[in-house]
Amino acid sequence: MNANGAAYAALAVAAMLMPVSAAAEIGGACGNAVGTFLTRNALDNNGRTGTSASLLILTNGGHVLRFDSDETGAAMDSRPFGNSAGTWRCDGADEDGAVRLTATMLDFTYPDAEGDEGQIARIDMTGHFLPETETLELAGKLGFLPLSAEGQAADALTHAPSLTTVTIRGKRIELPPLPEPESTDD
Repeated sequence: MNANGAAYAALAVAAMLMPVSAAAEIGGACGNAVGTFLTRNALDNNGRTGTSASLLILTNGGHVLRFDSDETGAAMDSRPFGNSAGTWRCDGADEDGAVRLTATMLDFTYPDAEGDEGQIARIDMTGHFLPETETLELAGKLGFLPLSAEGQAADALTHAPSLTTVTIRGKRIELPPLPEPESTDD
């Protein structure tokens, strides 16, 4: 490797080791929405309704993770599915402190014994976080797409054959109080 190649390699390694720019992090009033929430989810698939619970995690790097209990088989689509991951953004904060946000999550359904093929499941949601009550409420649509689809595209749900309405409501998971300091008196 010549001197220029070594310099470029060193620069590339240094860039990979640097932390993400603070500009890429969600901060200010929008940072109030960062956290882990226990949610109750309502699904409406053209009149067939169901509920589930999930853990929803919003990171300060703009990532969203969702772990669903799948109590209703993804609104009566009986195929099992994985956990969701995606992105979220802050759409602004209102004068009362409410944080408006948009989130998109993807996961996969798995093939089943009945011959159903695996699919991409995409959920697009908007809503708000209320810091005063530590509550999160999101509403949106869930659609299933073939594995060959461009599921990451912003318009992906326009290609889904049908959509299920999803509402997520939850509260931030609270930590227990700090333990009392141990006494050092003897």
